[in-house]
Amino acid sequence: MGKETVELIKEEKTIKKFIKSNKTICILINEQGKVYYSNTDLVTAHKYLESIRIFDYLHISDTVSYDVKDCNITVNKIILDEVYYYLILIQQQENIFKYAYKDLLTGLYNRNYWEHFLSDIQYYRLPKKLTLIIIDVDNLKQINDNKGHLFGNRAIQIVGQAIRKSIRKSDIGVRYGGDEFFILLESTKMSVAKKVVNRIRVNISKKGKKENIHIRISAGIACYDCIKSIGDMIKMADKNLYKQKRAKKSKEGQNSEKLMYLRYEIQKLKDELNRKITQGGKGINNNEEILKLSQKLDKLIVDYLQMKDKG
Repeated sequence: MGKETVELIKEEKTIKKFIKSNKTICILINEQGKVYYSNTDLVTAHKYLESIRIFDYLHISDTVSYDVKDCNITVNKIILDEVYYYLILIQQQENIFKYAYKDLLTGLYNRNYWEHFLSDIQYYRLPKKLTLIIIDVDNLKQINDNKGHLFGNRAIQIVGQAIRKSIRKSDIGVRYGGDEFFILLESTKMSVAKKVVNRIRVNISKKGKKENIHIRISAGIACYDCIKSIGDMIKMADKNLYKQKRAKKSKEGQNSEKLMYLRYEIQKLKDELNRKITQGGKGINNNEEILKLSQKLDKLIVDYLQMKDKG
């Protein structure tokens, strides 16, 4: 019995052991990616191979181990009958992964996952259309101060749920810390990323209204196809985020001045209306003046309330 055959028998025993435990997916492929063995069906095997980016790692060394999402992947290069094959073991790490890489409040990935992802980024062949979205909750402090930290935590949950609902399974959603979120979209143009942000805003608004929590977010977007590195993409998205925040603050300042002006005009009309009513006066002209003042006052109050709600 040759050495190769002995090794193959050992591998088969290992595979059978993993099949019984039902915790590890085993796939044997050649250098061209053709599947020669799998303890799952071929369709599922190919989906696994695609999702774990196996071909981005095969060139590194004869033995490779890395993590993708909630899986640990080990790849061993073996020779059978003078032909090279790759034995791939995909092991679920549900419990360890849950606490190490998951944000328990939102269900998104956490900062540990993001840092781990960045440390492994050198091994990835990044797609040309890669887009990063950075989201920040504008009014979390206000929610905490006015309603309490339980409502603040609930606001963070709502944002996390909205992100999960608005992105694809192949995308990466991360709660980076506090009220800051990262979203990495694969094969996505800037125009599509903007639509994703709009979906997130809509989902936040719907859920927030149901629970009487008004949540405002800002978002910065950057595309990899016009930037040299992931680091530059993060800086660009962060810069765009704060540009949007500054624009909002400027608009809020303008709105504040308009609200002050409207409050002044409302009070002035109220005083004038009260004076007309108090002074009395008979005739159609006086009644018409009171009616016009009342209508004008109603309109100003509506404008004031609408502007306040938008703020």
